[in-house]
Amino acid sequence: MARIIFEGWEHGMQKIPFIKLLNLTAGLSLKESKKIKDLIVDGEIITINLMSDDLANEIIIQARQLGVKCKLDNDDNG
Repeated sequence: MARIIFEGWEHGMQKIPFIKLLNLTAGLSLKESKKIKDLIVDGEIITINLMSDDLANEIIIQARQLGVKCKLDNDDNG
């Protein structure tokens, strides 16, 4: 299982495309995707779990292009 940690955002973050990215790529509902975006904008650190490292890496690449600060959680203790 892969985990993405969303740590923050940059000025000019493309919020709607980020919501769509989570919805279409991570398989989250629009409501869940918007809530994650709102929490990130409010300064929360959010972690999501995915079944594939490849999928997680693709989401990270696209999210960074949209102005989201994120990384792959490499902690294998959990």
